[in-house]
Amino acid sequence: MLALFDLDGTLLDTAQAHAHAAKTALARRGLPCDPDTVHRFLVAHDAASAGMDETAYYAVWQDMQPLYREAQHTVRTFPGVPEVLSSLAREGCRLGVVTSKRRWAVQRELEITGLAASFEVVVCREDTDQHKPSPQPLLRAQSLVGLRGGVYLGDQDTDVIAARAAGMRPIGAGWGWSGAAALRDAGAAAVIGAFAELPSVLREPEDDAFRARAAE
Repeated sequence: MLALFDLDGTLLDTAQAHAHAAKTALARRGLPCDPDTVHRFLVAHDAASAGMDETAYYAVWQDMQPLYREAQHTVRTFPGVPEVLSSLAREGCRLGVVTSKRRWAVQRELEITGLAASFEVVVCREDTDQHKPSPQPLLRAQSLVGLRGGVYLGDQDTDVIAARAAGMRPIGAGWGWSGAAALRDAGAAAVIGAFAELPSVLREPEDDAFRARAAE
């Protein structure tokens, strides 16, 4: 079986580093930096969903890069991640990461958290022209591994949409950025509340309802 994973909010708890970088970057440009605004900015898919004009939105993201790098030492795996990944690998599961994050940040965080050797394939932002919710990054990972189908675990609605479009079973990470309700609404085949629940979900057969949705 092929199991692919989102990174932020799914495998790694990067909330503290992202919040620090976003709050500082927004404040430096004289923009609101209260917790609600910071969260909205971080979960936004574009300037419109962040409630900002495009120039300011992309300027803040640019300003965030060095700030985020300074805070990367705070990044940790969510509970159970190393143990479950090791168990899945022993069972013959092929593992990979598909993220919209830049490769420099991904490589550094996988090293910091000790997960660098856990994955057969890592697809980052630079690897595809289109990004989630497009299925292109997931299809590239499938191609590199030489397998189709499988499952994709992610914490945002874009992860669910991309997985379905790539013919993968979307599983929602309920502890991440979006929350369980949004993942269910997006069409996740299952939503788990802790990483340790993943193996039991992978052993469950796909129901007819999911197969019908995936074929749409």
